[in-house]
Amino acid sequence: MKIILDKIDISGNLKKFAQYLEKTDRIILSAKFGDGKTYLLNELRRDEAMQDKYEFFTIYPVNYSVAKNEDVFEYIKRDIIVQLHERKLLENIDLNALFGSIFTLADLTSVVPFLLSLIPLGELCNEGYNKFLEIKKKYDEKKHTVDKYLSQFANTAGCIHEEDGYTKLIKKAIKWISQDHSLNGKVKKAKKPVLIIEDLDRLDPKHLFRILNVVSAHIDDSKQPDIVGNKFGFNNIVLVMDYDVTKHIFHHFYGAQACYEGYMSKFLSREPFRYSIKYIMIRAFEAQLGEKLGIHELLPHLQNFREKLAESSLRDLYKLTQFDTDSYFNGFEYSYFGGSMPTSLPLFHLIIYMMESGMPVEKIEEDLRSLNNFIFQISNGYSIQYKVIKLLYPVYITNSPNIEYIKAYNATYNFHLERREDGCGIVVKPVTVLEEDLEGIIGREEIGVTIIPFLKHLSISANLSALRLD
Repeated sequence: MKIILDKIDISGNLKKFAQYLEKTDRIILSAKFGDGKTYLLNELRRDEAMQDKYEFFTIYPVNYSVAKNEDVFEYIKRDIIVQLHERKLLENIDLNALFGSIFTLADLTSVVPFLLSLIPLGELCNEGYNKFLEIKKKYDEKKHTVDKYLSQFANTAGCIHEEDGYTKLIKKAIKWISQDHSLNGKVKKAKKPVLIIEDLDRLDPKHLFRILNVVSAHIDDSKQPDIVGNKFGFNNIVLVMDYDVTKHIFHHFYGAQACYEGYMSKFLSREPFRYSIKYIMIRAFEAQLGEKLGIHELLPHLQNFREKLAESSLRDLYKLTQFDTDSYFNGFEYSYFGGSMPTSLPLFHLIIYMMESGMPVEKIEEDLRSLNNFIFQISNGYSIQYKVIKLLYPVYITNSPNIEYIKAYNATYNFHLERREDGCGIVVKPVTVLEEDLEGIIGREEIGVTIIPFLKHLSISANLSALRLD
């Protein structure tokens, strides 16, 4: 048996985040580690309406967390340029405008050959090269002391006033994306460029705030520090992290009195967008499990199992959909002293999922015991008692193969395995005879001592190596 969750419906979350993106220039997308932040962003990038409206660029600071501070921003620029190049967005920028904005020879000699290597050969290439020679000549004629002084800052890697040729190249490309254009007779509509800074919660805490400080120093346009914006001209900047966990880390590093909200205000224009699809996935997982095992009504009473699912990350839950429980069994029959029964019975597969969710044997025993006690504690009608007896049949029979009856709260039931040509199942029927007239009856007190022996015996027929049964 396998649980299949091909796609999780997060259309509502996408709509809410799209509204956030529309009205907020600096956003923190906050969710716990493994709660589906990347899944949301991937769905966002795949959404056709969002593709028409936005151009998404993503960087991963974890890739350069050990770099020197002055190198971090160079890596950020490099990652943005690579994505611009891969999408062929550098081929369309205005060379005249770019060259006109470059005022140092270092900019010219570094950026121009790089840019000319990306654009198609022919007239445009010749135009670019000729423009390069023209600008170089003017530069040599108008070289001023103040230019040389300013260029020391503009071309110093990591400096907050850094404004080298590659920075100008990115700014021109981002501006080009933000405007309507006509290319080869086709109108290219403007898009809003968005920079996503991913996986910040993967950074070692000692590097996290160092990287954030570097980003903070460059997030504003140094020429217009009082105007909300950013150095490259992105319409939005999205930081992806767990805002609340980062708060604990911040106070650990800077002290309980340090103002976390003040520090983070640089990175967000309103409250973080808090998000998790974990509970959507849990509901979908439980719905399929209940349907395939026929235990919809019983799942709410498996308290430890449900708590374990709630504690799991999205990745942990995803793992539960990646295996087939049939592969855990050595054959199609589970043998016990006195007989055998098919491994297709629901309890066997439920135990596999409990084990793979990370539940220890004590918690599995506790859930099965409480489920059994449920039929002795309250009158829940035939339906719920029938389902409990049907599910726990293997436990009852393993140590007492001749048992045929069970005494519930207000009724006695006969139960047995019925094999048919089209399969098999557990038949449960209420009986009205007196208890003293019955042979082979199990009561509440017997079940408690049979669960661990049952699990140990099951481990002969199934791979339960994740449980400590010795």
